[in-house]
Amino acid sequence: MEKGGWNLLQVKDLTVYYGKALAIEKVSLEVERGEFVAVIGPNGAGKTTLFKAISSLLKPHSGEVIFEGKNITKLPPHEVAKLGIAHCPERRRLASRMTVMENLELGAYLRKDKERIAEDLEYVYDLFPVLKERRNQKAGTLSGGEQQVLAIARALMANPKLLMMDEPSVGLSPIMKEKIFESIEEIRRERDITILISEQDASLVLPMCDRAYVMETGKVRMKGDGRELMRNDYIRSSYLGL
Repeated sequence: MEKGGWNLLQVKDLTVYYGKALAIEKVSLEVERGEFVAVIGPNGAGKTTLFKAISSLLKPHSGEVIFEGKNITKLPPHEVAKLGIAHCPERRRLASRMTVMENLELGAYLRKDKERIAEDLEYVYDLFPVLKERRNQKAGTLSGGEQQVLAIARALMANPKLLMMDEPSVGLSPIMKEKIFESIEEIRRERDITILISEQDASLVLPMCDRAYVMETGKVRMKGDGRELMRNDYIRSSYLGL
């Protein structure tokens, strides 16, 4: 996919507290249209807090979130979703008592284009055949890997401009992790969607992404081209085990 040369998303000096505890401090990042950008870092680095602040599930103490040139920092979450930001949260957060099909329909609840919705449903079924097989099964009875692909598919049903995936490989087997990231690569090739992903497993995401930010203890400590970061001595020792 060709990158558009302008920032779809800008995060400027974002600071977020949980009560009196500082979660992230003056975090800034940019994502151009068509890019695949990763945020890597250990558990507790602030990645999930950052993603929740972007989608307005958390309100920042200071800083701004700019999407397509518009300040969206104070918008409610449903208005952020309407603008084209789909947030696939950590640990899936599915409607476990609803069926696979009902969860997919929830993903498209803001849309009115019924013909395109039907096309997108067929697309996610082609991408994840297991979802078609299990479409009448309760989401909570799926395996961890199946729940993760459902969460991604539900986000795709929103037809987003920006797909944010928070820790998509967490809790999955190595084989399922590879399958998930193969699917993400396919989505990127086939759909006009910009991707922002957070991930602890740097070895999975750095070879794929255009650029990456390294978060530690609530701050951006490093940034750069994904493959260049793989050659960085600190990244190799701290994140790649080399």
